[in-house]
Amino acid sequence: MTLRQNGMGSRRGVLGAMRRLAKADAGNFGIILGLSAVPLIVAIGGAIDYSNALREKAGVQAAADAAALSAAKFSGTDEKARTARADMFFKANLDAEIDIKSTSLKKVDGSWVYDASFSMPTTFLGLMDVKKLDMSVQSAVKQSDTPLDIVLVLDSTGSMQNYGKMAQLQAAVQLFLDNFEDAAGAAKIQVAMIPFDTQIKIQNASMTMLATPKAQCDYLSSPDKANCKDDEKGFLLGTSKTYQLGKDSSSKRYIQYVYEAKDTPGQVLTVTRRTDSCPSASYKKCSSSTSTIYSRSITKTKVTGSYSGCILDRFQPYDTQSDAAVSSSVDTLYTRAAECSGTLQPVVALTENFDTLRTAVKALKPSGNTNIAIGVQWGMEALEGASPLVGANIDGRTKKIMVVLTDGDNTEDRWYDSSNASQIDDRTEIACGNAKAMKNPDGTDLELYSIRVIDGNETLLKQCATDEGHYYSVKNANELSSVFQDIAERVKKLRIVS
Repeated sequence: MTLRQNGMGSRRGVLGAMRRLAKADAGNFGIILGLSAVPLIVAIGGAIDYSNALREKAGVQAAADAAALSAAKFSGTDEKARTARADMFFKANLDAEIDIKSTSLKKVDGSWVYDASFSMPTTFLGLMDVKKLDMSVQSAVKQSDTPLDIVLVLDSTGSMQNYGKMAQLQAAVQLFLDNFEDAAGAAKIQVAMIPFDTQIKIQNASMTMLATPKAQCDYLSSPDKANCKDDEKGFLLGTSKTYQLGKDSSSKRYIQYVYEAKDTPGQVLTVTRRTDSCPSASYKKCSSSTSTIYSRSITKTKVTGSYSGCILDRFQPYDTQSDAAVSSSVDTLYTRAAECSGTLQPVVALTENFDTLRTAVKALKPSGNTNIAIGVQWGMEALEGASPLVGANIDGRTKKIMVVLTDGDNTEDRWYDSSNASQIDDRTEIACGNAKAMKNPDGTDLELYSIRVIDGNETLLKQCATDEGHYYSVKNANELSSVFQDIAERVKKLRIVS
């Protein structure tokens, strides 16, 4: 039997007792006693009515809290859809017997406020012609007012074009940004974006850098010296060049040279020459031999002025550290790449201009190989706010967040290729460790989330994250939006304020 049913039974019992009392002829004392009991019975019954109403109000309040939270979590600008979602959560958490008179959702001082009014029928108070109790509840949900600096380190390599990964990533980031644009005014929230493949790219940056290292041609012998003077490709770090020499009169074979310039972690520039001896002018089915024709310490040439182009890993150990580039410390400087590895898009420093970020996200085009370490290192640079990625929050309450997303294993950096992927993994592990050791102004640690999209080194990415609770393994690209939404809700730290 419900409380309401029990209350109705009690009312009938009281009314019956009063009728019997009116008919009784046992004397004036009994009548006086019975009449004096009526106010007491009504008072006790009224307390029961009000207690029942408060119990129902608690349930309506819980439903309103659910509605306000759902409204605050909603991503997008469709306010009708936001209200419909809030109403849906309200009804789903409500006792069906409650008589709801009205509901409303509004934004007040950065909080989402959900109001609901309802009526509760009375039992005992009906004796005094109070047929119902009108009540209302209100729930307000607000994002934490803590300023946030968030950097998105996003894999932009060639494999991201498969299975719709790039399109899903772009949609997920757009929704992610919606979460924080809606919260504008609650706190200063900034987001940076670091697209990466084997390199990163900057746009119109003015800073002291290192020119692309190149071989000093005077140290070469013939015929390499002549080729070096003719064209620096193949002799500039990170480039290769093929020279087809035609038919050799003595051997009756077709000869070509393939030059390639690389450096070592010990800062030694090497140039190798592969000599192909081929039976025909198609330069196929050749016999080959490779030799190192140049091996000398890198000449470090400082350059200044505005630069738009790609950047290589810094010299070790700065390739994994957040230390700012300092003109007086040459090894901390960034090295200009001779050429970009593909269609890589420029990094975006921390900004409150989410339209700029949306445009940058739409422009992402997959190409190139994977070097997670350079993405993480530039993510640290963005959070430190040093040139060229200036603009970090100066508020002492600021929290730093890094999100690292990749869909593959490390395959290439400045020094290693896929045959030495474990060395690139080692650099990535060190970079992630240094990122996690970064401190917020209040001494707490940076939060690092990692996302593995279908493929990639799960062990490495779990270690990269703050803990396993900050690691996401995505088995289908269409899960990315829910992952980014979950991260947004976690860093927004929504709370019920009334």
